[in-house]
Amino acid sequence: MSEVDKIIKMLKDSSIEKQIAACIVLGELKVKSPEASASLLKLLESEVPGLERHALLAMANAGTAKKALPHAMALVTSSAQDVREAAALAIRSVGEEAVPLIRARLPQAQPDERRALDAILAELGGKDAFSTLLAGIVSTDPEAIKAATHAVRNHLKSAGGRDKRSYLGEATQLIEKQAKAKAAPEVLAAGIKILGYLEDERALPTLLSFATAKTSSPLVKQEALISLRFAMGDSKGDLKVIGALLDAAESTERSLAHAALHTLSTLEVPASAMKRLEKLLSHEDQERARFALAYLASQKSEAATKSLINALSTLPRARAELAAEALGGRADAATPLAKLMLETNDADRAWLVRKVLAPIAKQVPAALRKQLVEEAMDRLAKTGRNWEALFDVARDADPVAATDALRAAAQKLKKGGHDERAASVLAIVCKTDKATDDDRVLLATLELKKSSLDTRPATRANDPALHRMQGLLARNFDVGAALRKDRSLELDHLYYVGFHFAEDGHPLGEELLAWVVDKGGKTKLGRAAKNKLALASKE
Repeated sequence: MSEVDKIIKMLKDSSIEKQIAACIVLGELKVKSPEASASLLKLLESEVPGLERHALLAMANAGTAKKALPHAMALVTSSAQDVREAAALAIRSVGEEAVPLIRARLPQAQPDERRALDAILAELGGKDAFSTLLAGIVSTDPEAIKAATHAVRNHLKSAGGRDKRSYLGEATQLIEKQAKAKAAPEVLAAGIKILGYLEDERALPTLLSFATAKTSSPLVKQEALISLRFAMGDSKGDLKVIGALLDAAESTERSLAHAALHTLSTLEVPASAMKRLEKLLSHEDQERARFALAYLASQKSEAATKSLINALSTLPRARAELAAEALGGRADAATPLAKLMLETNDADRAWLVRKVLAPIAKQVPAALRKQLVEEAMDRLAKTGRNWEALFDVARDADPVAATDALRAAAQKLKKGGHDERAASVLAIVCKTDKATDDDRVLLATLELKKSSLDTRPATRANDPALHRMQGLLARNFDVGAALRKDRSLELDHLYYVGFHFAEDGHPLGEELLAWVVDKGGKTKLGRAAKNKLALASKE
């Protein structure tokens, strides 16, 4: 008796441990003899999980598992996980030859067994396995349809490109046949989903027909819209597909609209169709509007920029703000946004535009910057309203030119007798690093003209004109000469300033009081100035 025969004989031993050891050795040696196969098959009827598992593994290793297929298929639903795994391995080891037996067993298989067999088919590969799995979607049981669809997807994950292409015709025929037979929407939806899994552009006509057919149920349409995303391939600009998606995006059926928009997000919408997408920005469905806005924000085309600017200029505040955020950093938005600022009289809208333009203001063309300044100054001169946003953009683009224009506007307002508005304008100039001492002293004199001229210490301590003059003196600016030169100031203004600085012991006080004495003579103000000078000299 040979050593192999002795090992085969151990399969009939009363010791389970020896039987398992024999299975392992026979599997390693890949023994294919009829005697070994017959004894291993006998163990598969033992109902002992350990023996079942090792007998299956031995036959799979030896390449004789085809003889054990009926047993293996029965054991794919074993209560023991390691037995289920060994049964699946044994069936897969047979290869495509196992497919006909699996197909024959599927009709009477219980759900758990069917799922197990579908999973094995998914791993087996080959057209025969695909056909068997595909047929599984034709069912009245939603769970069975779902399981079959999932199995097809797993099968396709390991399939090569050539195999996938060969499956398209069969899948298309099955779907069309089921559509003619008025199959349940779940069956058609599963078939369409599989067409998407194939990722083949040739499926586009079929998918489009289901996506647009009036007779298609919402479920079928939705799956067709989703599957288009995977079947597009290099046809991402297909106008028919984009048109169908935009139709669905405008649909009253919310689920269809959202499915269409998700697919659109993977495509490039041409400029000719951008208006339809822009229309969705004002849709009552906020999710739809938000999705359209996110898509436009992701597109860097001129058409997308134009649509976002239209939204910024026309939509209600909340959505206009979202459009403004989406426009952030777009250099191509600088010119149209600057033009929008010139056209709008809506202050809130103008500040929104200004916020977008802030980081790209230097991209605004010089001629347009000039227009912004001129319009801002015109509004400032006429009404004093809605000019700041325009000016801010012009200043961001060219600080020197904008400040010069503001300074000239202040002078013009002063000459026109609009001292208060002139002071407001100069206050803006004086907050910049482009301000001059002449700007500061002019603002100080305008503020002085608004002063109550109350010489009490507490009042003088809070007078902005006096504070500003103090700063100019610290810069060695000749405040006295500037005040004497300003013909809009009266002697009481100069007396007030002189009084204040005389109290502080600053030479400017005596200088201005002496001027008041000289010009005021024997008037009450002249005598008051003379008296204050006398007191100051004693101190």
